[in-house]
Amino acid sequence: MTNIDELSSTLFEQAKRFLEKAEEESAEEAKSAFCNAALLLGFSSLEAHINAMADELTLRPNLGILEQSILSESEYKLKGGKFELTGKLKMYRLEDRIQFIIASFSTANPPTAETWWSSLTESIGLRNQLVHPKSGLNITKVQVASCLSAILACLDHLYISIFKKPYPSRNRGLNSHLSF
Repeated sequence: MTNIDELSSTLFEQAKRFLEKAEEESAEEAKSAFCNAALLLGFSSLEAHINAMADELTLRPNLGILEQSILSESEYKLKGGKFELTGKLKMYRLEDRIQFIIASFSTANPPTAETWWSSLTESIGLRNQLVHPKSGLNITKVQVASCLSAILACLDHLYISIFKKPYPSRNRGLNSHLSF
């Protein structure tokens, strides 16, 4: 297991633990903080998993510049009549990268056909409201549980599609093995 694999798994365990802490807490202010932390850590974990997969996939032979650009989130330019990566950051939407990885490296159905997809896109919207606030926001335990469930389903779908095996901790569901 590489450092990014370890980090991505740890982040998801932390997200689940913060959701558990929100459920254990009676003070509203603390519940809110735990919910916010769980949501942000859940998405950090998903992005870390996607980046780890993308790093592995870039090692495959015969990838074009566009594929390499999307996987490595690196800009490309035309130089001397050929496209090349510049090394500059070129961000792609999380949803687009997930769809690209599944469409390009598996025979699985598009993720948009999966039952968890709409929950994931709603969860991304909720995360964006928290990260880029324009008004007050009160994220509930139910919303966070739905977000983490969608992330877990997405990870499981990616693992089955790409690695032909389920996400390692899927059977634990939203139960964390952490005890802080």
